[in-house]
Amino acid sequence: MIEKAKKTLNKKHLLIIGKSEIDRHKFINDLIVGVNFEVFRFPSNMKLFDEYYNFVKKEKLYEPWYDAKSYNGNQILDFHWDWISENNSLIIMEEFGEMEEMWRIELLRIYLNEIENRKKGEKKIHLIISQESEDGLTERTSKVIQSRINERRTKKQIVEQNLEIIDISE
Repeated sequence: MIEKAKKTLNKKHLLIIGKSEIDRHKFINDLIVGVNFEVFRFPSNMKLFDEYYNFVKKEKLYEPWYDAKSYNGNQILDFHWDWISENNSLIIMEEFGEMEEMWRIELLRIYLNEIENRKKGEKKIHLIISQESEDGLTERTSKVIQSRINERRTKKQIVEQNLEIIDISE
């Protein structure tokens, strides 16, 4: 199951569900052994967007294109979205289901749009999230995801083609 998930990670983001929080954490640890990405592991059980933002700031997951004595929160987030679009890193957010609903869906939308709009061979961000169950995440995300003009797939199909659900209890 680990090898299959590693191959999938090169093409899609992963949602790890099933079993206990400890089992999901162990599965992710086993999964990322030997991956050829720079790994950024967010604190487990983030509840507030501020926790995400503080980690981004602490780890400097943004690269300002101009010098200033300081940057405000909106600028840092803009730089971070640019960083996501230009990076070939692995982001891990465990127990993602604990996060505020609005921000959880918005973050997932940003990561999914990024992988959806990449051309073959371009650098891309890789995302692993975990939570107890799928809990309608695919459906809620499909309501906010962007689709291209003349897109033949439904928004739900776009989400499903870019986010692989791996149930470790199977």
